[in-house]
Amino acid sequence: MRHITLILAALALAVAAPAIADKGGSPNGGTGNGGNNSGSGGGNDGGGGPGWYTGSLTATPDVLHAGDYFDVSGCGYNTDYGNVIVGFTGGSWGSPLDSNGCFTIPDIPALSGDTLSPGTYDVTAYQYVRDRLTETGDTTVTVVE
Repeated sequence: MRHITLILAALALAVAAPAIADKGGSPNGGTGNGGNNSGSGGGNDGGGGPGWYTGSLTATPDVLHAGDYFDVSGCGYNTDYGNVIVGFTGGSWGSPLDSNGCFTIPDIPALSGDTLSPGTYDVTAYQYVRDRLTETGDTTVTVVE
């Protein structure tokens, strides 16, 4: 029975990982030969990530105890890409953007199952860019004893 569970988990990860974590180049392509963004640059289709994206992501507080709550906020997100989805330790929360591309998600629990071990954890924002869930922001929170 454990072998079947392990095989199913591996298959789920193989299918889901590319859709969740597309971190290629700009979805608008790179700069052209003239260097002024007017050419046919080489960004990959649907790529993206914090390197090309101008949105900011902040967790407050960013140092906390297991079971505490924190807020995630961001600004500068592209409203053309729609709502933001924030992922943290296996959970996800969605938020609409205001007209300035800003959002706040209050009271995210620092939990994963019963509790979180001390350590630093990723908090990642995603949006749909060219029909692919793409990372558009990231930050971390640190859980202390």
